[in-house]
Amino acid sequence: MRVYLMRHGIARERDEWDGADDARPLTSEGRRKVKAVTKALRKQQRLDVSEVWTSPLVRARETAEIAAKVLKVPVKDCPALACGADLAKVAAALAAAQAPDGVLLVGHEPDCGGILAQLLGEPEPRPFKKAGVACVEGQFVGGGMRLKWHVAPKDVLEG
Repeated sequence: MRVYLMRHGIARERDEWDGADDARPLTSEGRRKVKAVTKALRKQQRLDVSEVWTSPLVRARETAEIAAKVLKVPVKDCPALACGADLAKVAAALAAAQAPDGVLLVGHEPDCGGILAQLLGEPEPRPFKKAGVACVEGQFVGGGMRLKWHVAPKDVLEG
């Protein structure tokens, strides 16, 4: 199985937002960067995505919708990717829905970094920058995957 993990883009800061944290949206820069990163990875033929699964939080949902539009694939809500996601919850969701190969999972930190480390069998999280993406292949279980690549936005936008 091939899976892509993506942290949501730049969102409004908590202290600048009067609403619920779950409703914090992306900034215009965040939307621009998610689109640019997705387009760059597609152009580099590094993304072979069949569906985008997203945390239900607004900033992740907006990130997923931008990526899905660029990639021309559907978006699916995945409550297991909400803040506090862990490998067991996400693995159960993938199994229950018979996730396709090439699914892009959009979530939050520190969850993405923790899940990536667990998939690789590593003790320490691998932090994600906002709009950062990683690609792993193998079995979606602890220690069952190998890292193909892990990039921050600057890695694909400047290089």
